Amino acid sequence: MGKLSFIILLFITLFGYSQNQESEPTFYSEIAEKVASKAYYNVKFGNPSEVVVNDTIFMANSETWIEKNIYTFKSDFEMLVKKYRDNEFIADEIIQLDSDKRILKYFGNLKYEGEKWYITKVNYEYLKRKKIKEKMNDLGEIYMRYTVTYDSINNPTLIEHTIVGTDKSRLQNINYDYSNSQFIIMDFNYQGRLEEEIKGNINSNFVIETNDNGDVTKMYWILTDKKEPYIHEIDYEYDEKGNWIRLIKNVISPNGIKRPYHRTYRKIKYKN
Repeated sequence: MGKLSFIILLFITLFGYSQNQESEPTFYSEIAEKVASKAYYNVKFGNPSEVVVNDTIFMANSETWIEKNIYTFKSDFEMLVKKYRDNEFIADEIIQLDSDKRILKYFGNLKYEGEKWYITKVNYEYLKRKKIKEKMNDLGEIYMRYTVTYDSINNPTLIEHTIVGTDKSRLQNINYDYSNSQFIIMDFNYQGRLEEEIKGNINSNFVIETNDNGDVTKMYWILTDKKEPYIHEIDYEYDEKGNWIRLIKNVISPNGIKRPYHRTYRKIKYKN
C-alpha cells in the first residue's frame, strides 16, 4: 500500500471522531467536511429543541467507537452540547450559531488523556471563500489563528496556521489540476521551508446517486482514483417531518470488499 493510499484509508477511518472544535484545520478535514458533514445537529425541517445522536464508528483495525452527542437548543442560535465516547463523558460545550447553522463561537470543557479537563474557546468568521478560526486563552486573548482559503467550488487552496503575537506562520498550499483529477499538497514549516509534498487524486463529481429527499446515497470518496475507488453507500430512514433519523454507511474498497463505516441514529424533539 502506497503512502497516499494509507493516508486516505486512515483518514476515512479517523474522520468519524476527529472533528473537534479545537483541532487544526487541514486539507483532509476541510475536504471531508465538504462531502460528509458531521453537523448532526442540523435538520432540514422543523424547529428542534433537542437532537440526540448515537454514532457507531467501525475502524480499520476492527476497533469500534461509540459516540453519543446531546444537542439542546436554548434558541435558534445557541445550543448546549454534551458528548460521550464509549459511555464516558468527554465534553461539555456551548456553541453559538449563525443563521446558516455555522459555528460562530465555541466554548468547551474537554477531557483529554490523563483524565485532565481543559477549557477551549474558539471564534469563527466567514468571508467570501475564506474561513477564519481563532483560539483564545483563559484571558480571552487570541493565541492561534487558522485561515482557510477556498476556490470557486469550495475546495481548500491555502491553510495558514499563525501563532499570534510572533506572527510565525506555517502554510499548507494545495494546487489542483481538475482536468486530470489531481492535486498537490505542499507543507511549509514556520521557517518557510518545504517539509513535505503529497500528490493525490481529487474527484469533483463524486456524487453517484441521490434519493428523493436530495440526500446522497452513493458516492465516490472524493480523494480516490475513480479507476480504483473507495465508494460510500448510504441508507436513510426519515421521520414524519422529513429529517433523517437513521444513517447507515458502508465503504466498498477497490477490491470490492464492503465493510461497515457508520451507524448513526438521531432522536429529534421538536418545539412545535
